[in-house]
Amino acid sequence: MKDTHMQNSKISAKGVQVYYGDNHAIKDVDVEIADKTVTAFIGPSGCGKSTFLRCLNRMNDTIDICRVTGEIKIDNEDIYNPKVDPVQLRAKVGMVFQKPNPFPKSIYDNVAYGPKIHGLARNKAELDEIVENALRKAALWNEAKDRLNSPGTGLSGGQQQRLCIARAIATAPEILLMDEPCSALDPIATAQVEELIDELRQSFSVVIVTHSMQQAARVSQKTAFFHLGNLVEYDDTTKIFTNPENPRTESYISGRIG
Repeated sequence: MKDTHMQNSKISAKGVQVYYGDNHAIKDVDVEIADKTVTAFIGPSGCGKSTFLRCLNRMNDTIDICRVTGEIKIDNEDIYNPKVDPVQLRAKVGMVFQKPNPFPKSIYDNVAYGPKIHGLARNKAELDEIVENALRKAALWNEAKDRLNSPGTGLSGGQQQRLCIARAIATAPEILLMDEPCSALDPIATAQVEELIDELRQSFSVVIVTHSMQQAARVSQKTAFFHLGNLVEYDDTTKIFTNPENPRTESYISGRIG
């Protein structure tokens, strides 16, 4: 596999192994993820792509039987160093889940929650500005600005997912992780979120797990193909989809394994 080390690497993983009890879920993954880029993780269900994604903000720490070894660095800092506070790390590495999961609070309070906890606003005016900016970046401001005090759960599915994206970017992260962010959405809402992902890469390094190869082809610049816990191939998205080097990648792309 050719050297994929990139000068503008934001996330660097070397020799990452993940075990759930006796199950070896991720096997020796090396990957460099660039800044201001959308990187897609594709592969069959249960191949390890979401597990690996959750290593990048230490979400696997919350699972007792999970063990992660190897090295993951963000901006050259080892995120598994005991000195690293996972709560601070997750402010820097935002996460959007498969199902929209707004808090049972107002739209405003959903977005203001993180900045409040992390002390990012000195007063109400600053907090208002952070909330507005996050909702604008998440392409939700025009729909939400007249109902900021209404519950976030009252929004449509696609709007709820954009609210969750606004909530994730309100803490001014540098990286956004998205775990199948469109799988619960209809095609129109999916198209809106995909358009949004394309805009977000101007400000963030975006890593998206998707079961849709079409989606990976549409939104990402780099694609990593996982199979049975291995990172089989990692390259420019166009190359992965038109001229993959590994026969397993070719079989998956053409629909022979899945």
